[in-house]
Amino acid sequence: MDEKDSEQALNDLGARLKIARRAHQGPASKKPVLRGEASGFGQAMRVGAELISGLIVGVGLGWLLDDWLDTKPLMMIIFIFLGGAAGMLNVFRTSMRMAEDAKNGPHTGPETEPLDALDHDAKADGREK
Repeated sequence: MDEKDSEQALNDLGARLKIARRAHQGPASKKPVLRGEASGFGQAMRVGAELISGLIVGVGLGWLLDDWLDTKPLMMIIFIFLGGAAGMLNVFRTSMRMAEDAKNGPHTGPETEPLDALDHDAKADGREK
């Protein structure tokens, strides 16, 4: 192998590396976006957890305030309703965000050039295949 052939091989390797790097940095490699039926269970669990957590915090605060202020059922009842309302507000916000994501479609990442355009760049530099 003479110097000209080795230089050509290095140029070809450089062009292939450039194509591979751009393909690797494309939308498929960023992070997987799971949309559709498979993520429905996860979304339902999230909504349920939002509602339950609001109720648990309300009951806990009501119980602590009842113990501290010695007003046994009053604060518990008030904070059960407040916790339920906060949980429903969180569920509403989450469902509106999910609806907006469904309307706009999944995020696919940055736009990438097709492979034909990359081959064209290599040909323009004088490095044909």
